[in-house]
Amino acid sequence: MKHFANVLKTALGVAASFCLANSAFAGNLSGKSASEIAQMIRVGWNLGNSLDATGQGVNAEESWHNPRTTKEMINKVKEAGFNAVRFPVSWSTHVSNNGQYQFAIDGQWMARVKEVVNYAYDNDMFVIINIHHDNDQWHMLPTNQYLDQSKKYVTDVWTQVAREFADYDQHLIFETLNEPRVVGDQNEWYFDSANPTQSVSEAIGCINQINQAAVDAIRNAGGNNMDRLVGCPGYVASIDGLTTSGFSMPNDKVSNRLWLSVHAYTPYDFCMNPEIQNHSWQQKYYYDIEWLYNTLRDKVMSKGCPVYIGETSSSNYNNLEDRKQWERCFFGFSKNYGIPCFVWDNNSVDNTNGAERHGYLNRKTLEWFEPSLIQTIMETLGYDPSSVKDEIANEWNVYVEGKSVRIKSNVEIKNVDVVSINGTKVAGLVSGGKECSVNVNHNGVYIVVINTENGTSVKRIIIK
Repeated sequence: MKHFANVLKTALGVAASFCLANSAFAGNLSGKSASEIAQMIRVGWNLGNSLDATGQGVNAEESWHNPRTTKEMINKVKEAGFNAVRFPVSWSTHVSNNGQYQFAIDGQWMARVKEVVNYAYDNDMFVIINIHHDNDQWHMLPTNQYLDQSKKYVTDVWTQVAREFADYDQHLIFETLNEPRVVGDQNEWYFDSANPTQSVSEAIGCINQINQAAVDAIRNAGGNNMDRLVGCPGYVASIDGLTTSGFSMPNDKVSNRLWLSVHAYTPYDFCMNPEIQNHSWQQKYYYDIEWLYNTLRDKVMSKGCPVYIGETSSSNYNNLEDRKQWERCFFGFSKNYGIPCFVWDNNSVDNTNGAERHGYLNRKTLEWFEPSLIQTIMETLGYDPSSVKDEIANEWNVYVEGKSVRIKSNVEIKNVDVVSINGTKVAGLVSGGKECSVNVNHNGVYIVVINTENGTSVKRIIIK
């Protein structure tokens, strides 16, 4: 009894401090605005060139020479201090007409995407999934000629995806499109936001309608999708695409659940441009980054539109110290302006195209190519990742299913106690396995105390 009292005292103390520091818990995060969740996301990581690879079949994620995604990869990302991931997903090579949907998603592919999403979702991480490399005339292309088909495509895809994930809470975020643009146009990647060409102006108008179709499909899919955050990009997901006069946010059935997506490999000359020889850090680059964040603040956020930078990185030009200087500047502004960023990681450090060397995590060895880059990001954000290591080592997941609490662990569970918020034990059991269930009779907020061979862990839950 004395041992339980000590464990309970510790659990309640830990739970109280944990709840104050971290209001995100898988299975019960709801009612948060886009601005509130933006403040909850410390920094995110992209699983680039995997689920977005455009190969055929359920193993398409390996078609661009990256290994199959594993839970261990995502654990490594969380252990480093990232509390959000963006899983870019290409659907176009996995759809067919089945009579119900013109663009019906293959069941095996949907299941694989869901499996990978759960790797992060079960880690209490925020997760973004999107429509990624589907920019073509057969699926989604923002031109008047293909507008009706494009709206049909995003409606079909998002209806199916939103229904599949309908019971997921606000940890799961949808992003309507990746970098919508007119493929092959002379202004495919860049345009004058003050004076866009006719083709770009047409595309911007189409993107507005396609974003609207996607948002409508998500909201109409039931479950938690009325509460779900949805990210929307402008033309090519650029800052110009958001600030040009023709762009508009979709109308929404609910308030404060939309935010804007922008990609910022800024400044381009330092972060990507393979045509220049000198990729050393220069003071002028500070002002480029300052302009980016000031523009997002003054022209977007000031209008009540929250923003996240869904992709950013500096390519590897054998300039490690310069890249760390860039990180201190870029992520320093991220912290000060409250704009969360997601690092683009394509698992490549020696691509023949110098612009595409954005490898951070070696997905084969599960070691960081250059740990000091990750350390610099976390130090700049003022975060010590050692606080998550114990949780990863003693990995467990808690699921609430009606009045039942199910626990799964990667090590043997000794016993489980469910305690009310005032310290009264309401349920418990002795396990001896790696999975068990406990029944709780009444609604309310509870703390689950899990004792395993690695020690004691706690988790707050809500029974509704």
